[in-house]
Amino acid sequence: MSLIVKRKKHLLTRIPLITFLILFIGFAPVIIGLVGAYFSELTTGEPCHEGNCGWMVLPWLGMITIPIGLLLFIVFFVIVLVDIISLNNNK
Repeated sequence: MSLIVKRKKHLLTRIPLITFLILFIGFAPVIIGLVGAYFSELTTGEPCHEGNCGWMVLPWLGMITIPIGLLLFIVFFVIVLVDIISLNNNK
């Protein structure tokens, strides 16, 4: 039984969307921290680092979210491979 890919059309619609969401979840603290630090530097005129800016602390959460995102991506990839194999065997 297919979990994600039930028709060949889903290869083009669901897989890229879910892959983007997994990557965004994994790298969200890094992206949010760097963007926030950039705007903080623009407004204050001082360089932003972990000692004087709360935004630059957020990328350290990437030590937790990036491995979780990698694990989710591996599980997703295995599920998609099984779905593709079962889809090809049924037809």
